[in-house]
Amino acid sequence: MKRTILSYNLAITLLLGLTSLFNASNSSEILFALLFFPLAFYFAWLLAESFRRSSFNRSSLNIQPPPALLPAKKPLKTKKPSSEKIYSGEIVSPLEVKDINRRLFLKLIGSAGLSVFIFSLFTKKAQAAFFGSVPGPGTVALKDISGTKIDPAKHHPTDGYEVSDLDDAALPSYYGFVHKTGAWYIMEETSGGTYRYSKGSSLYSTGWTGRAGLEYGYFDDIFG
Repeated sequence: MKRTILSYNLAITLLLGLTSLFNASNSSEILFALLFFPLAFYFAWLLAESFRRSSFNRSSLNIQPPPALLPAKKPLKTKKPSSEKIYSGEIVSPLEVKDINRRLFLKLIGSAGLSVFIFSLFTKKAQAAFFGSVPGPGTVALKDISGTKIDPAKHHPTDGYEVSDLDDAALPSYYGFVHKTGAWYIMEETSGGTYRYSKGSSLYSTGWTGRAGLEYGYFDDIFG
């Protein structure tokens, strides 16, 4: 049980260290990745000590004292045969053994869990190692057709406007949009496939009624 837990902690620590080192892009991330290797060395040392003690205990069971040191044998006294067997040794409660194993398990799992928690605080790349996500700054990057990044939080001049009226029976066609504050703009589509704009801060119904006589201009001129 102890060796299994030590092997598990050693494998997890090595995996975190190698993954962080492989994905490091600057000197600080490389330095952080190297912090895992002393912990892996510690687990490897504990595992080697476990095997060494086990082999030492097996070899000590086969050691016999030299013949010269053996005490002189005393004449055996004849005793009546008895069916009872006498055992000697220390009685250890099974609950004590289970409690020791449980404490050891909690210590080893706690040390591995603490290393994973610290790793997640300093870098997002642990997600890639365990969940298959792509390492990155943690934000969604949108791009237009030319490859330029777009900020999703950037305000657009026509945000919040909803279409209110439509007049496309003939060209030029007109599209009316109204904001909840009462502001409005009308988009004009000409026969040449161009679009021009006109806007106002109130009285949308008046503007829509007289849409043909409004002054229209380019988008940057009207909303700039």
